[in-house]
Amino acid sequence: MDHLSATISLAPIPTSTKFAPLLEAHLGMVVGACAGVIAEAIGQLQNGGLTTATKGQSGKFIAELFRLRQYMIVDWPDFDALAKERGVEALCACDVPAPVATMLVDSVLEILAQIVCNQAH
Repeated sequence: MDHLSATISLAPIPTSTKFAPLLEAHLGMVVGACAGVIAEAIGQLQNGGLTTATKGQSGKFIAELFRLRQYMIVDWPDFDALAKERGVEALCACDVPAPVATMLVDSVLEILAQIVCNQAH
């Protein structure tokens, strides 16, 4: 077999497959993690300063969310609405009040939108 001519074609997972709910749940967890680290950062800033560890974690989570968006946007054109819904669900499942969860998720999606905009230019 000629390894140079072999190609692998990865097809996106259609929203109708049995894996879509798992991917959506993962999205919710990633958005929730981003929101959680933002809440942690706010708390640290109010108490003297942001730690390097929190900065690093926030960068990792936002990068993961960006990668997930790049992958999912093909099959979920309204990615932001889905991310908001699943992120708020994930936070509420951890006993975060819905208004707080919504505010944190909105902040995450604003950051993501800025990154997407910067990547487009």
